[in-house]
Amino acid sequence: MDYYNMMKIVKEEIEKNEILIFTKKGCGYCDKSLHLLNSLNLKYKKIELKGVVSSDNVETVEFILHSLTGQRTVPNIFIRGKHMGGCTELFELYNNKQLFVTLGYSNCGYCNKLQSREKICDCLHTIKYTDEWGKDL
Repeated sequence: MDYYNMMKIVKEEIEKNEILIFTKKGCGYCDKSLHLLNSLNLKYKKIELKGVVSSDNVETVEFILHSLTGQRTVPNIFIRGKHMGGCTELFELYNNKQLFVTLGYSNCGYCNKLQSREKICDCLHTIKYTDEWGKDL
């Protein structure tokens, strides 16, 4: 596949997935990032270079990712169409209580349950848009 078609496919994947993570088999940082996402029950799409991507296209995809992000390493993580970085940046978002905010979640003002941005919570109360610390958004 030529470079321009591959670029189009990569950009489409980035835009259509809430969380997209490019990985390689045997990468400890990739495994650590995937473990965090799984432990939080977050849905994501994983594209494994040298796995899902055919070996003919791996170098092209790596070049495209470097062109788009300036990052040469995996995991290469995108959240809501925006490049977030790698494992270190993912854990910084999580540890700084910004991961769910970045994903568009907020706390219900009544039951304090974390919800995606919907108008009514499962407890049937209107959701207040606050961050994880209770600050209004």
